[in-house]
Amino acid sequence: MFESWGEFYLVAGGAAAVLIGLIFVVVTVMNDRPRSSVLYGSRLYMGPIVLHMSFVLVLSGAALSPGISGRAFAGIAGVIALWGAARGVISISGIRRLRIDDVAVHWTDAWYYGAMPLAIYLGLGAVAIGFWNGAEWAPYGLAAAVVALLLLSIRDEYDLVTWLTPRPDEGE
Repeated sequence: MFESWGEFYLVAGGAAAVLIGLIFVVVTVMNDRPRSSVLYGSRLYMGPIVLHMSFVLVLSGAALSPGISGRAFAGIAGVIALWGAARGVISISGIRRLRIDDVAVHWTDAWYYGAMPLAIYLGLGAVAIGFWNGAEWAPYGLAAAVVALLLLSIRDEYDLVTWLTPRPDEGE
């Protein structure tokens, strides 16, 4: 089923693993922030990135599994799509209520950390149905979802790093 896709999924899985490692580097930059805000913020910002990259790893590993059937892959992709969509809704809701230092977070956060992942996972759900039905386009849809998750996670990690990077306090 993924006969000519091996190198793509090796690269995608490797990129996901590196991005997961980088998020742990981001965590070390947060040593000057209160534990309660770090825990809540990591649940809404870092947690989803790690989840997206973990899903890319699982999808890549499943695609590289010898002899996996379309329906078995559809089951894996379907579970990931449901889980990811639910996580997107949770992120949208949590970020809209979040205030940091009594200031609302940036208006794009709910879009980049919640709505866009939700859309990608809804697309992955359609891809899972395509695999279940043996659609020829399904491998291409999966590749698009994997690349979209990778690119969005790169953007979100960059956003986190630039926000967390030490900067002078106001008035300095």
